[in-house]
Amino acid sequence: MKIGVHSATFVKDWSEDISPYIYKCKEAGYNSIEISLLGQTFDSAEKINKLAQDLDVSITCTTGLKKNEDVTSSDPKLRKKGEDALRNAIEITSVMGSPILTGVVHSPWGVSDTQGKYKEDKFIQSSKSIKNITGLLKEKNIRLGIEPLNRYETDFINTVDEGLYLCNLIDDSHVGLLLDVYHMNIEEKDICASIEKASEKLFHFHVAENDRGIPGTGSIDWIKIFQTLKKIQYDKNVTLEMFIQANENTSKDLFTWRNIENDPYNAILQSYNFLQKHLNE
Repeated sequence: MKIGVHSATFVKDWSEDISPYIYKCKEAGYNSIEISLLGQTFDSAEKINKLAQDLDVSITCTTGLKKNEDVTSSDPKLRKKGEDALRNAIEITSVMGSPILTGVVHSPWGVSDTQGKYKEDKFIQSSKSIKNITGLLKEKNIRLGIEPLNRYETDFINTVDEGLYLCNLIDDSHVGLLLDVYHMNIEEKDICASIEKASEKLFHFHVAENDRGIPGTGSIDWIKIFQTLKKIQYDKNVTLEMFIQANENTSKDLFTWRNIENDPYNAILQSYNFLQKHLNE
């Protein structure tokens, strides 16, 4: 398994230059670095690609749709905006040299105005829209990872079962799941059983402690989770995604109202040592 880290651990504003953070992640030992496409352009993607090659690190990408890019909507204009946004994200992902794009790619991020109603309609609309962009995924050789989120961040797909249902509707080898232990700890009855259930569609894996801080410092049973990943012979990225800084421009988007960890660099370094010890022992 390849150990990665999300550069958003450091990010204070989505539009800032993240190059210094890529250097910090490399310095801490990571050879795979995740980039949020929020605030990124084709020009910045080319620069990130070059830096990644210079540092000999791989890049993975993540993004989220906006409210006016709603691929679950009954309004064809909103769905088209969503599909266009996904196509643009796939193109930028390709320029960065990433083989995967994950995140809230199946609906807008946040609780919708329907507040959990009309889910079956949303599944149908979302699956149709994602089917419309699978040709570009194949052309660029990029996999799309749908991320189930906890109930406070979406009223659409919260669980592995719901994520797999959408994948089945789409029925494409380039579309699978990103599972995030932080969200799973809230929504799944049995995290490890859910990981096993998703094994054939598990494209990407995010880790953070129950408070979204350093793994191994809270209540999550990491040993059992890592044993499960090995049991299903998962060999892709295990990426640290912590949101730990309060009082920054990004904090309101991530509901970080206090510093979860005091020093981002020390947090990713401690996390790397923990992950390296248990994943590659």
